[in-house]
Amino acid sequence: MTIVTQDDLAAYLVRLVAWGERFAITFAGVDDELTLGREPGDALVIDLDGRLPHAPRITAATISIFERWTAQPKRGLVRTEYAYELRDPVFDYRRALHYHDEDHFVRQFQVATHEHCEATMGVATCGRYFGYPVRDGIDGLSRLYDVWLRAAKPDCSELRCLS
Repeated sequence: MTIVTQDDLAAYLVRLVAWGERFAITFAGVDDELTLGREPGDALVIDLDGRLPHAPRITAATISIFERWTAQPKRGLVRTEYAYELRDPVFDYRRALHYHDEDHFVRQFQVATHEHCEATMGVATCGRYFGYPVRDGIDGLSRLYDVWLRAAKPDCSELRCLS
């Protein structure tokens, strides 16, 4: 996914938060202002933590979104890393969609993207699973929201283990 300008990226951030809010995801710290983060070396980041809808006195499932965007000559801003994660304390599981350290993952596993699946949070029967690339943050949120809607532990055995 390529975004041409910083203004385009800021508009994408607004669309991403609005999509989540339509599904009652409450993002921490976005009531006042939505801003892009800036890292050393001028990478821009989107870094959001959200709570999914929950009943009173129930610990909410959480979802986090992290994207790193870097300027590429003649291409504009390009998403160079992402991490979308869902943690559900009620069912005690974690699901995650990751893209980072591309050279390492391609060399080691012949894929650039991977997933994590812990049917019991903190217990990984496989370190990394094969994962299809995530088109954008809305796609990542949608995939994890669909997992959460099942209201059950995920079946990690359905995934292809990489390591």
